[in-house]
Amino acid sequence: MNARATSVTSDSRSSIGVYFVSYFLMLALSRYREFAADRSAALVTGRPSALAAALSRLQSANERAPQQDLREVASMQAFFIVPPAAGRAFSRLFATHPPMEERIARLSKMEAALQRA
Repeated sequence: MNARATSVTSDSRSSIGVYFVSYFLMLALSRYREFAADRSAALVTGRPSALAAALSRLQSANERAPQQDLREVASMQAFFIVPPAAGRAFSRLFATHPPMEERIARLSKMEAALQRA
């Protein structure tokens, strides 16, 4: 193998590595921005509990989606924050939104802090 072919192979490996790292950083940034949006909405409304209740309703609606034949809801998946077809392990790793339970827990802590203030 000549030096040019080795250089191209090395460059393509580096490019793939950079792509995957940047992809996961982008997902992490998206989750962070969701937490920031939750915090901002809670501060603007002054009622983090109302936002937590709305997130709970969204989560319960997502859990009621049919799990056996997802073709029936395929056209509606764009409206779900977490697609019903996503598995738990992969949905957390590749999620653009943090888990609802974690968002609700943070909002509950914020509610408690606002109550004390």
